[in-house]
Amino acid sequence: MRNQPIWWSRLLTARWSGNVAPLGVERRPEGARIAFLLIHGFGAHVDEVGTLGEFLEGHDIASFAVSIAGHGTKPEDLAETSHHDWYTSAKSGLEHVQSWGLENTFVSGLSMGGLLTLALAARVEEIDAIVPMSPAVEFGGFLGKLVPVIKYFMPYRKVDLTTMPEMYDVMRFKYERDPLASIQELLTLAKEVKHELSNITCPALILQSELDKTVDPVGAEIVFQKIGSETKRLHLVPRAEHVLTCHPARHQAYPLILDFVDEVVGKTTPES
Repeated sequence: MRNQPIWWSRLLTARWSGNVAPLGVERRPEGARIAFLLIHGFGAHVDEVGTLGEFLEGHDIASFAVSIAGHGTKPEDLAETSHHDWYTSAKSGLEHVQSWGLENTFVSGLSMGGLLTLALAARVEEIDAIVPMSPAVEFGGFLGKLVPVIKYFMPYRKVDLTTMPEMYDVMRFKYERDPLASIQELLTLAKEVKHELSNITCPALILQSELDKTVDPVGAEIVFQKIGSETKRLHLVPRAEHVLTCHPARHQAYPLILDFVDEVVGKTTPES
C-alpha cells in the first residue's frame, strides 16, 4: 500500500447503533460534555478542518470530522455523487456524534461544509448551535452563469494548487480537478439552502474570511439576515483567505468559537 497522509491513520470505522459509522476523524477527550460535527469543503477532505478539531480537543471538546461522499479519493468519484449524497454523509456524521450521548451538539463546516451545516440546522432540530465558516451561499465569477452550459463539453476544471503554500501555513488534501457537474450540484444545494434559512432557529456564529476569493462574502451577510435565530453573530475575520482553518488568521477566529460555546452552554475552558 502506498504511503497515506497523516490524517488517514485517524480515519475510523467505529460501530454505532449496529451499523458501520461514517468515515472520519474522531477526537474524544476524557470528560468531554460538548461535541462538534466538523464538515470539510468541496473537493477537500477531513484534514481541512483538522486544526479546529485539535483546538477544540485542547479545550476538552469532542469532535468528529466526517468524510463527505465523493471526497478524499479521486475527482471521478466526486463526479458520481450528488448534493443529496453529501447531505446524507453529513447527516450520518451528525447521528454518529449524537450517539455519544454528550450534553451539547454543535455543527461547524467550511465553505460547502458551511452550506451543509446550514442545511442540517434547517432540517434537524437536535442541534444546539452552528458555526458556518465562509459558507458557500453566493459565488462570484463564472460560477452559476456558465457552469450549466459548459459542463457538457468541459467536464472538469483544473485547480491551481501552486498558490496554496503562499496563502496557507497548513497544507491539505485537495483535488487537482473539479467536476463541473459537481459544481452544478453545489450551486443547486446553495439555492435550496437559501430557501430554508428562515427555518434555522438555533444560535449561530457565522465566520467569513475577509479576503475570500472563492465564495462571495455577501453570502455570509445573507445568512445572517435570513436565519431565524435569536442569538446570531457575524464576524469578518481580517486578512483571512477562504480556507480559514488552514490560514494563520484561524488563531484570531478560534477563540471566537470558544467564546460562542461559552455563551451558548456555559464555561467550557478547563480551569488552570
